[in-house]
Amino acid sequence: MAILITGGAGFIGKQLAEEFVGRGEHVVVFDKAAPDRLFGGEKNVSLVEGDITSLHEVLNVVEKYRVDTIFHLAGILSAVSEANPWACIDINAMGTYNVLEAARLFGVSKVIFTSSMGTYTVNKDVVVTEETKQSPTLIYGITKVFGELLGLYYHRKFGIDFRGIRLPQLIGPNVKTFGFGQYNPWLIEAAIKGQPFSVWAPEDTVLPLLYIKDAIRSLIMLRDADKAGLTTRVYNIGQIMPPPTAHDVVSEVKKHYPNARITFDVDPQAEIGLATIPKIITCNEAEKEWGWKVTYSLSDTIADFIHEYKKTVE
Repeated sequence: MAILITGGAGFIGKQLAEEFVGRGEHVVVFDKAAPDRLFGGEKNVSLVEGDITSLHEVLNVVEKYRVDTIFHLAGILSAVSEANPWACIDINAMGTYNVLEAARLFGVSKVIFTSSMGTYTVNKDVVVTEETKQSPTLIYGITKVFGELLGLYYHRKFGIDFRGIRLPQLIGPNVKTFGFGQYNPWLIEAAIKGQPFSVWAPEDTVLPLLYIKDAIRSLIMLRDADKAGLTTRVYNIGQIMPPPTAHDVVSEVKKHYPNARITFDVDPQAEIGLATIPKIITCNEAEKEWGWKVTYSLSDTIADFIHEYKKTVE
């Protein structure tokens, strides 16, 4: 039996796959771009170049590798989705349908879905819990809500063990895809490389941030959780507390690189997009039902980010 990771060559998927490879589990990486060099020729990794929007390709990979668990990470982010909402519907919405159909037809035991804080559109004073109304205004958030609801339907109708997390803004090395909050990892990398960087958000911008290693751990913990204790099914997983501003992130980076050339030059379009993002997201149900806690503080995050990034460029 195997673990299938859709989008397995991406930012989250690659690190999740590496974690499972290190545990000796058989991982199938399904992605439009899955070069061999990603996993150093590991014998328990199968690399499949495929398109999540093709139902037949998804069905084939699930059947061929006798997949037992699917981590569905394939998708496009908010800024790209707004530029091409039709692609967002095909990839984020219909791609999720394809995964769930494959799970239904071939008896996959678990489907773990990555949703997003983008399913919420709230003002800065709202503390988001699982009870907060989901009313996204961007197509990215709309397709993520669709994925959540469709997964819960397949759970009720067909008995698929569907589980999900709503990811906040992640920080980690080597993020390539643009997003409104990606100034956070990119300013750290610029400081490491001694390059100037201009933050496109106001200094007092607050985003719910989470280090990539905590995100990976949450996915694994949710997979391993006893299903008898899972009632919420799709969970907020919280954030670094207290919530840092963009200025706080820069200040923490400058503890390591005092001469970092980081400035602020606000992009009005990015400011509009950032204004719809929640500032504080709790993780009460995840903590109660499967023992989840955020472990990386802002200082821990920056220090470990620097350590991990240097390993990739040395």
